[in-house]
Amino acid sequence: MNIREMIQQCLDYIENNLKSEITVDELCDMAGYSRVHYCRLFHHYTGFTPSEYIARRKLLHAVYEISRGSAKIDAALSYGFETYAGFYKAFKREFSCSPSEFIKAYKSERPYKINILQEEHIMISKTKIQKLLENWNLQNESIANIYNENTGRQNDNAYYIGDDRVIKFTANLGSIQNNLRISKALAEAGLPAPEIIKTVNGDDYLQNGELYFIMLKRIKGNQLRCDDVFANTSLAYVIGENIARLHRALKDFDKEDYTEVNIFDNALKALPKLKNSIAVHADFINEYESGFPKFYDKLPKQIIHRDINPSNMIFDGSEFKGFIDFDLSEVNIRIFDICYCATAILSECFNDNVNKAKWLEILNNLINGYNSIEPLSEYEQQAIPYVIYSIQMICIAYFSQYDKFEALAKTNTAMLKWITDILI
Repeated sequence: MNIREMIQQCLDYIENNLKSEITVDELCDMAGYSRVHYCRLFHHYTGFTPSEYIARRKLLHAVYEISRGSAKIDAALSYGFETYAGFYKAFKREFSCSPSEFIKAYKSERPYKINILQEEHIMISKTKIQKLLENWNLQNESIANIYNENTGRQNDNAYYIGDDRVIKFTANLGSIQNNLRISKALAEAGLPAPEIIKTVNGDDYLQNGELYFIMLKRIKGNQLRCDDVFANTSLAYVIGENIARLHRALKDFDKEDYTEVNIFDNALKALPKLKNSIAVHADFINEYESGFPKFYDKLPKQIIHRDINPSNMIFDGSEFKGFIDFDLSEVNIRIFDICYCATAILSECFNDNVNKAKWLEILNNLINGYNSIEPLSEYEQQAIPYVIYSIQMICIAYFSQYDKFEALAKTNTAMLKWITDILI
């Protein structure tokens, strides 16, 4: 189990036991970390200390029960508050309004369940967004849906505001804070990054009910289309250069603020779920398990983007304009970003009978572009196939857990077999 999964397991435990007394020491024991280290990791992923998070979830669920007809005192007592007055004070301190005002303003729907392992799907109407725009004095601006230009899927967590702004929203304060930290640091380093637009009160983000909203200046351009990369493979060289520039800027970040991930361990844990896959056979497993350890400990680690896929790269024609969405940034081997980018581009076009030679050219251009700015070590060069295999194994194991991702699991399984055929 990696750290993100461990935190999610704790979040699920909290959610399932809100009417019981949950202590921080209990969570630390469950996670197997010291109190100080556990609390730092928990805060990174959620934006709260464990005690703050537990109290907030209790408040949200209690007010939801009140909105559904439960007696105020019964709801308060069931979630561990000694009196309704105590519940009332805690609620007003957390949400800056009374429980009745909260119910009236937000209709007090069932609290969104926090899941840091899956993409959030939070349905906020344009009417609600229009009202919130007053907080940035943008209430007269138009609101438009955002679609992934490769898949056509609508973004459930953001809207375009006018021609040059984006509003993002989440139930997880930790992801907002992660984006803020990196966007500010990249701007200070002179690299293209979404500029934060403060509220009229001078805040970086808006809390509204249980959700958090952030307004960003839109980077001019369009999401990269994988078709364009296959049509013009030199774009991959430009991407490689800019991944290297990004890594150079992130290299001196304080790693204490981010979780370190061991991709080799995660891939080994994924293997049992792949045993029956046509893409995984004994010879491949043996070669992977014996080959990757020769390089892994020698690979440079630092804070990386972690999610460099076509929709998170903005281009204006052939000109790179910037990376977006740093929600998943973590400490990992730096070549992860190159390899993930290559597999993400392949994944978006894989079912269109892609040209094998073209994809190898894209991969090589990514590597060469990166090398031109930040030279890769000999160990990194040799480890690239293993990192790509690891990414595919982890993706297959993850997607296979959910019925809604059945098609993605099949695509990534086919990709792994296809990639091993041309890289081994």
